[in-house]
This record gives sequence, C-alpha cells and structure tokens, in this order.
Amino acid sequence: MENAIKETENFRFAYLDNVRSLVIFLVVAMHSTVTYGGMGGWYYIEGSPDNLTMLEYVLFGFFQSFVQAWFMGVLFFISAYLATKALARHGFFCFIKERLFRLGLPLLIYVFVVSPFIMFILLKINPTNTFVENYMQYIIRFWWLSSTGPLWYCQVLLFLCIVYAILRQFILKPILIKEFNTYKIIITVMFTAAIAFLIRLYFPIGTSFLNLQFAYFASYIVLFLIGIIIGESGLWDNITNSKNIKWFILSLLIAMPTWSLLMAFGGAAQEGLDKFNGGFHWQSFAFSFWESFMAICFSVGMIAFFKKKVNLDTKFTRLMRDNAFGIYCFHAPILISVSLMFKEVSFKPSIKFIIVTIIAFSLCLAFSFLIRKIKPIRILYK
Repeated sequence: MENAIKETENFRFAYLDNVRSLVIFLVVAMHSTVTYGGMGGWYYIEGSPDNLTMLEYVLFGFFQSFVQAWFMGVLFFISAYLATKALARHGFFCFIKERLFRLGLPLLIYVFVVSPFIMFILLKINPTNTFVENYMQYIIRFWWLSSTGPLWYCQVLLFLCIVYAILRQFILKPILIKEFNTYKIIITVMFTAAIAFLIRLYFPIGTSFLNLQFAYFASYIVLFLIGIIIGESGLWDNITNSKNIKWFILSLLIAMPTWSLLMAFGGAAQEGLDKFNGGFHWQSFAFSFWESFMAICFSVGMIAFFKKKVNLDTKFTRLMRDNAFGIYCFHAPILISVSLMFKEVSFKPSIKFIIVTIIAFSLCLAFSFLIRKIKPIRILYK
C-alpha cells in the first residue's frame, strides 16, 4: 500500500490517493457491516441474518457483495502498477528491502502486538489465564500464523512483489501490450470468472486457510498482473482515459439489478447462499462472473472517473492520504472497542452500523494522526 503516489518525483497522482482513501473507509464500513449483519468473518460479531429485516438483509448483502467484489482488488492493481516504477527506480535489492520494511514490519507488529491485544484484552479469550500465559500459548501453539487480521493484504502483497521482482530480475522479460481495450477487458473478466469458479470448487466463499480467503484471490491476482503489465507497457494513460468512465457508469447501473436477479432466480431466499459460495453449481459460476465483472470493470472505470472528477488535493484529502495506512493497520481494535461500547444499546442493526462506522472511522483517523506525530511511526505508517 503506497503513500507516495506520483506522476513524477514532484507531482502526485492525487486521484489515486483519493481512491485509496475511499477504499480504506470502505474497509472499516465492511467490517462494521459484518459486525451487525452477521454475514462473513470478523473478530466480533453481534448481529445475525435472522435478526435483520428483509430490507436490512438485502442492503447488507448487496453492500458486502458489491464492495467485496472490487475494493481490495483495486488496491492490488494500483500497488502492482507502482511496483513496476519502484523496481525500475530502485533496483532489485533496494526494492525488496523497501517492501520488507513497508509491508513486512507493519505485518509483524500487527501479528505479535495488535492481534494478541484484540484477542486477550478486548475480547478476553481464555479469561482464566493471565495475558502472559495466553501470549505464550499464542506463540507456542502457532495461533499467530492465522492472526494476520486485515494485514493479510500486506502479507499477500509482499509475497507478490517479491515473486514479481525475482521473476523480472532472473527469469522473465517485461510482458508488453499495445493497449488495454474493451476486448481485452471482456476476456479478462471471463478468465477471472473461470478461475474464481474453479477455486471455489475447493475453497468456497467463507472458508479460509491461515486467514487467507482463497475464494477471492482470482480477481486479486489478475488485477495485480494487469497492474504489472500496464506499468511495464506504459499504458497508464490508456487505463485512465476518460473513455473508460463508461465502465464505472455501466457497473453502477447493472450492479444492483443483476445481483437481485441472480439472488432471486438462484433461490437465495429459499435455499440460502451455499450454491453461490462454491461447488459445481450454475449459481456459483454466475456469481463468480458478476464479481469478476465488478472487480475488473468497476476498478478500471472508477480510476478513470476519479482522475477526471475527483483529482482533488485539499487539506482534507491530504489528511486522509497521510493517515490511510495507519487507519487500515489499527482500525480493528478501535472498531471492536466502539462496537463493544454500543453492545447494550438497543438500536436496529442498520442504525448501529451507521453510528459505529462513523465514530470508529473518526477515532481511527484521530489515532493515526496522533501516533504519526512520532517520527519512527510516521516513517513506517506512511
């Protein structure tokens, strides 16, 4: 996750900073949705689908499906593009060193400091033991291997960056294309959907291995590869051309209607979501295609839209830009703390979601702003 997003050494891609800031807000909102909707996995879940009204169930379900389809994938896409520039600028060894510092160190801090704090202090897992006793079990029993939390992104991005650097340094020549046109976008969507469908035969949505949800990895890896190819081919202007805003508009127009039809004809209300989550079912393939379309087309279209319409560099956007990574790394304990504070408050799940999301995000921003006053932390979380 990059903070120094630049066109040249002295000019920033302000619109990419703003895309990233939006995604970070959606990360907090997504985990708040899981907390109160009960659909998905998170440290603290208070709600349940059975306790939602039909309107809440539909809105929570669509929000999670739509946002999940693209929001992490677009970060992999942007990071891959920037990785091509960083590798060319710094060289192999400096690139690896920089990625280990920027991604590896925050990951280790989360796994060995933040995650135990959440588990044993906030959530009071194994309350009969002392914190030291729990922490020793955490280490000895290798609980830390699956305790990456939201920092799974840093883990996967670090791995992909290292693999890319090794391949480019020792094995592969640059993969170059002349343009990334409509034909290539459609082919990419179909390829991504097929891969997602095949992965979900073995790793359905809702399953994970060491906190890695492979069901969603098809779009992540494809978007990372596209970012690499675009960066090496010098086609960023082709991607961000205003003509690609059509994909942004099209995705928004069809997202809700097609999702609703898919859920209705796929029997989601009668039979649940098992057939959508994976297995050799038409529902799984159709949902994989819907997700892949949103992942590729919405990501490309949104970046083009932000370049034309949201290329803002203000005090507020700079505040969000500078603290985005800090918010991402520390939002889990803050969101959980706020959720626990509201545990006994008798509001509807949708109302709690809105209130807690706003309060938690504001506190995350304030916390990141304050701790980044400390120079070593500012250097790490930038």
